[in-house]
Amino acid sequence: MSATIYWLGGWASSLECWEPMLREQFPEFEHSFPDTHVLLDRSPMELGLHPSWKERGDVVAAWSMGSLLAHQWIDRGLWPVDLPLLSLCPVFRFLRPEGFGQPVLLRMEKKLGVDHDAVLRDFWRRMPKAGEIPEIWGESWIQGTRNYSDETLIHGLEFLRTTVVEASALRNPPCRWELLAGDRDLLAPAPAAESLPSGALLHIYTGGHLPFWECPDEMRACFNRLTSA
Repeated sequence: MSATIYWLGGWASSLECWEPMLREQFPEFEHSFPDTHVLLDRSPMELGLHPSWKERGDVVAAWSMGSLLAHQWIDRGLWPVDLPLLSLCPVFRFLRPEGFGQPVLLRMEKKLGVDHDAVLRDFWRRMPKAGEIPEIWGESWIQGTRNYSDETLIHGLEFLRTTVVEASALRNPPCRWELLAGDRDLLAPAPAAESLPSGALLHIYTGGHLPFWECPDEMRACFNRLTSA
């Protein structure tokens, strides 16, 4: 049986919205789409892992807010032993002057109840991207956000505002861990390699905040390393 990728999406984003594209890009894997928003107050034991995930070589791919949640689980000593992790556009602290500051997130929280779609379209527009992204990616993402209530999205923004994981203080995680960061990503700037635990492997790609579109080959190389025996 093929290994499974468990995709942890970002804010407002179950990566199920891009399921057809992801299955086409990575046909050698099975795909599962746990809801990051649902998991914010829970543990990685609720990822819905297959009972034989270790033997199958399954892996978690955590993007943006999903990576912040995964890093928090590592920081708290909750990460399952030997469960490989690929952090995409890795976040350890979301608030930063050159990206989204606290006033921006607070304005988003207030406006969500007034014009939900306008907030999400503005967020998509602000998302750093390298090159022209096919319209279907944006429209699929916007459509997927409509599955979330304003209360759920506000809770996610609160998580982004208040959660900080000190990368330099993390112990080596109990698993293979690779990070893939874009050199033009102002939302999630690449961490300094020297700030990471010695067991983490950082890769930089040319692009912004959408590695699924910008660097699928680099992603595949990471998956192949993480799932190899």
